[in-house]
Amino acid sequence: CPSGASDENSLWDAPEGVDPPDWGLARELTAESATLGAAVSLMDYGEAEEEDEEGYLVEGDEELHYENEDEDFDYQGQGGEEEEEENEEDDEEEALAADHRHWQDDVLLKRDFSALVPAFDPRPGHTNVSQIQDLQVPPPGTPDQLILQAKGRPLGRGHPQLALFLKCKDTPGLSDIPDLVLLPDETIFCAVQRLFHLAQATGKLERHRRIWEPLYTIIYREVQDEDLERIAQSQQQVLELAGRQGKWTASYVESHLGTEDLPKSELIGYLQREAPQTWLRQWQLVGNVRSLRKSRNCSHLAEAYKDFCGNPVQSTASLAATHLQKISAPLEDIKPLLELLRLLFHLASRPVSATEKEEDVLVLPVSLEDFVSKKLTNKLLQQIQDPLALASDALPSWCCQVCTSSPMLLPFDVRQVFFSCTAYGIPRAIVWLQNKRDQMLERSRSGSRRDEHHEFRVGRLKHERVTVPRSEDVLDWAVNIMKVHSEHKSILEVEFSGESGTGLGPTLEFYALSAAELQCTNLGMWLVDDEHHDELEREVDIGRGLRPAGYYIQRQGGLFPAPLPQHSEGAQRVSKLFHFLGTFLAKSMQDDRLVDLPLSTAFLKLMCSGQAGTSSDGYVDSQFSTPCLTPRGTPRGTPRSTPLCGTDSPAIPSSWSGWTPPPGLRSSLSLPEVAQDLQVPWYSGILTADDHLAVDPYRARFLNQLRQIVAHQQIQQSDNPAPPSETQADKGGLSLSEGAGLESLCLTFQFNPSSIVYGFNSFDLKPDGGEMMLTEDNAEEYIERVTDFCLNEGIRKQMDAFRAGFNEVFPMDRLQIFTPHELRLVLCGEQAPSWTREEVLKYTEPKYGYDRESPGYHRFVNVMSDMTADQRKAFLQFATGCSSLPAGGLANLHPRLTVVRKDEEGSFPSVNTCVHYLKLPDYPTEEMLRERLLGATVEKGFHLN
Repeated sequence: CPSGASDENSLWDAPEGVDPPDWGLARELTAESATLGAAVSLMDYGEAEEEDEEGYLVEGDEELHYENEDEDFDYQGQGGEEEEEENEEDDEEEALAADHRHWQDDVLLKRDFSALVPAFDPRPGHTNVSQIQDLQVPPPGTPDQLILQAKGRPLGRGHPQLALFLKCKDTPGLSDIPDLVLLPDETIFCAVQRLFHLAQATGKLERHRRIWEPLYTIIYREVQDEDLERIAQSQQQVLELAGRQGKWTASYVESHLGTEDLPKSELIGYLQREAPQTWLRQWQLVGNVRSLRKSRNCSHLAEAYKDFCGNPVQSTASLAATHLQKISAPLEDIKPLLELLRLLFHLASRPVSATEKEEDVLVLPVSLEDFVSKKLTNKLLQQIQDPLALASDALPSWCCQVCTSSPMLLPFDVRQVFFSCTAYGIPRAIVWLQNKRDQMLERSRSGSRRDEHHEFRVGRLKHERVTVPRSEDVLDWAVNIMKVHSEHKSILEVEFSGESGTGLGPTLEFYALSAAELQCTNLGMWLVDDEHHDELEREVDIGRGLRPAGYYIQRQGGLFPAPLPQHSEGAQRVSKLFHFLGTFLAKSMQDDRLVDLPLSTAFLKLMCSGQAGTSSDGYVDSQFSTPCLTPRGTPRGTPRSTPLCGTDSPAIPSSWSGWTPPPGLRSSLSLPEVAQDLQVPWYSGILTADDHLAVDPYRARFLNQLRQIVAHQQIQQSDNPAPPSETQADKGGLSLSEGAGLESLCLTFQFNPSSIVYGFNSFDLKPDGGEMMLTEDNAEEYIERVTDFCLNEGIRKQMDAFRAGFNEVFPMDRLQIFTPHELRLVLCGEQAPSWTREEVLKYTEPKYGYDRESPGYHRFVNVMSDMTADQRKAFLQFATGCSSLPAGGLANLHPRLTVVRKDEEGSFPSVNTCVHYLKLPDYPTEEMLRERLLGATVEKGFHLN
């Protein structure tokens, strides 16, 4: 049982999303010639030989002396014929030993990681493999078929996939059953039970054969193609076996015994198969089923079954079903508590408006930090510090479930550590463990010589280097690079042809240039409005020189996919760009590269499946906010409820049925409906009307005005109509002539895009929508269809492509551990960098010609503190390769920004981007320093200086 398994009855606790065949009972992790240190093996190779202190192998009563240098064996026997017999026996033992070694080599399966190269060995005479390898990427314009050929399969992907199989020999009925596949979450007992039931179905199994009597054998071997269908059959059989639990409960038997649903003969036969003979004799249930059916009444059989259920030797079907329920939902017992905590967290974190304050809405006076559980945090840190469990991907499933379902119980930094060491696969987890051990050794090492701890290392992450030209088609190059490199687990490095710079600096420049190109208006990817210009629009240089206002999309709400007709050519073209965007963002996270892309909060919510990332149990967005969407096909008036973990239980526990929410919260307790059919998008129900207002304010305000008109109409048709003086106010501010209706707006059931870059003029929201005028009678339907198209149907193909591209690198479901705000920090950092003079003095290092008292250094500090927002981003792009700062600002910029003196007075500053090393001449005035420093930030390229 691998370390970290949480259930003592299970072979292992497989994490969610792990392919079962990747598990092996005997495994040696290798990277070329590097090994993990020790292979895990459960095989017994026979009697162990003991070696004494003097170098002798003690075997029975003889002593076998060996000399390693000469490889000359000196036998000490009794001479004569006995010595010859001993020599013959020794020859046989050597032959057996040779066979043993060959057999061991066959069954010890080694796993190679394509992303790792052997660890660096500093000892003299050892040859080390280069960590950087060149990757050839076809240029833009290459057909996709050739790009896929260049992509190939990453080396090491063909490692054996193992599975456990159960078989039974020399037992009629059982030996005829093919090898049974053991599922990862299944105990041996459950598998034996399944095998026994299959044998009973054949009719060849002896009637009185008990489940514990045969000898069962467990083997492991490589999964073949014909095994895949049997694995699916095993999963279906487990589900069927778990479903029998509902039939064989004591309450069901008592209420249905003697009816057509449960005849007495069926219960008697079941007990005779499953119960021990001593128990059957005690209850007088031994004998022919037909005679027992006539002589035993229902009450007697029901009492017997109740006793059987309370007996330590329970029904195997009940045991199997109970165990499957436990391992499938380890947090099932505390689910109501987690639901209550999420509700309290929502009450404590939701902003309260001035109107709600006047209405005395319930607000919890609790700090959000009070929800953090220190004990749970320590337990999670303890789990990820287990090297074997982490390196074999065998962490208990509760770790991921708690992080995703109730992230408020864990601090952000702990969840970020858990994400970093588990989301990117085993090679990255191994390297993460090695780096943590290096840091621990650095802290614990005193003045002694450097410890040679390279022996324990498995390997180093491989870097794949791509060379691209610095040209106008950088986005096309980026698309091809991600197509080729998306499934590779190695680190991507990019350098520009004709330039001297290599390593981190040019790579970050490539990410920045690609992110800038993705913000171009003419791509037609994002929402933009030709008539209403945002106040943020201005001339800006974000990588390709100064561009006029409107060249890039600059909106207060950020970037959000533009709704498009899903069968148009424009949607097909944009979907390919969103596929690239998903791969691009996932790769930047995997390689720990910040990308300054102003994504909207609504788009980030879609990425992490809601406000708290709790889609695993049905919660999305601000878990108690009313969504503005209802999946197409849902009847109006259908109450919303959220199935939890695939069950039909209501979102609010039944024990709260008598609880009355406070006035300001009643309308927000309906949880969004989870998609139940394939026609509903995976992101359905996440976005709310507030999100629509943030990303498309003018259209959303118009829809809100229509909602107010519909509400006003309903009030006027009620028994208590509004006074005439309030009529215009209730119409939401729409300028309509007195007595005029919505028909005067001349709107039809068509969607009109907000920009000409999308390539279409209108789209029918329903068949013949262009012929149907908007009226007060159909205004509610119009609102629903427009909102559905903007936040659901119109972005489906784009979001599906984005998710598919993201999943090529690592599963996007892993992002559920973060809130949208936290995901923005992880992905983009602080996109509005700011610092004070004191922070610059504290978090920069003057060296080699400058110290903290140097006038030139203080002039640099003054210039830094007086920079505008755009100048700060340009300086960071010049000095660090990214225009954003890590979460925490300059304090968390590693390595620290170092300022050294450059002897060439009057020249421009230069920088080593990889190590944040700014070489600054000692300018005589601040004006000259500002002019030269800002002039250097707009220069492009990496060259020697």
